[in-house]
Amino acid sequence: MKNLLKKLIEAKSTPDVGEIECAKVLADFFASAGIESNVEIWDKTRANITATVKSSSEKPALLFVSHLDVVPAGKQSWQSDPFEAAERDRKIFGRGACDMKSGMASVAAAMAEIKKSVVNLKSDIIFSATAGEETDSIGIKKFLESFDGKENNLCGAIVPEPTDFKLITAHRGLLWLEITTKGKTAHGSMPHLGINAIESMRVFLDELEHYDITGVKDKLLGTGSMSINKIRGGNATNVIPDKCTVQLDIRTIPEHNHSQIQNDIEAIFAKISQRKKDFSAAIEVIRSVEALKTNSDCAFVNDLKKITGNTETAAAQFTTDAPFIAELNIPVVIFGPGKPDICHKPDEYIEIQDLQKAVEFYKNIILHFAC
Repeated sequence: MKNLLKKLIEAKSTPDVGEIECAKVLADFFASAGIESNVEIWDKTRANITATVKSSSEKPALLFVSHLDVVPAGKQSWQSDPFEAAERDRKIFGRGACDMKSGMASVAAAMAEIKKSVVNLKSDIIFSATAGEETDSIGIKKFLESFDGKENNLCGAIVPEPTDFKLITAHRGLLWLEITTKGKTAHGSMPHLGINAIESMRVFLDELEHYDITGVKDKLLGTGSMSINKIRGGNATNVIPDKCTVQLDIRTIPEHNHSQIQNDIEAIFAKISQRKKDFSAAIEVIRSVEALKTNSDCAFVNDLKKITGNTETAAAQFTTDAPFIAELNIPVVIFGPGKPDICHKPDEYIEIQDLQKAVEFYKNIILHFAC
């Protein structure tokens, strides 16, 4: 299992190279364990993989969903090459070691051990690892397009993201918007002949300050949030800019409606246009993921509490692909090895004892729901 994780880390799967090599590592592992798998490839380098341990199908199937992609290593220094797995101090280091190739490797190892044990399973165990969770969720969308939830009759799904073995049943959603203001170029010495797109953006941002995303509150997740994290405009000091863009990172709770938020921003455009006749703006959705909120008292979650020794569930700060899986109308729980605050940092790692612990947890979960 350690070797599998190391191979997955070394199969670089950042956005610039895609997920195909990582999917192939898993396909080879499943083949060696006698487990059927299928790799879906598109755009030459993008990939999903789905593997299934077959059963008598007397009980609903159990679904595990993870993601193949990782964020870039960044410019900060690492003690070792981020894409050459290093083992030291009873830890394995490398990009994706925590988020989330350790969880992925642990589930795959648990499935292989169950397969080898020749246990008579009554429900299928379905594993999927998808592309683009860190960027656009394209992989999970493609998986769901071809996956028939009714046909598979699922009891629930587990996402093995790093939670330090806490049961996560909720997290906020995200809505990333790009706002573009449009103007007209002119010489910098004659600004009256142009329309300054940066000035238009300033007016918009002034109005946006009065838009309260925190006006509603969820008992578990609290309020939403909004931050302006990127701005771009202008080409030269002596040219009136005809375009300016900002990107908004909006975090949402179940009480928010993403379409309504977009409508509210369009209403801000309309309000500005009434007093600034040359104002022109457009809105584009970069990414939209709804909030997750699984019933913490449903049978599936209560069973997981007993198996894992957790008495309570929790909410996460981060966002995952879990809300897409919830569209199958099944309970979805996030549960995996690794500490969330290690993700996306230099010298990302997973403790080897947590890898071993995760395999045992996943084996026990599979045996509980499938036997």
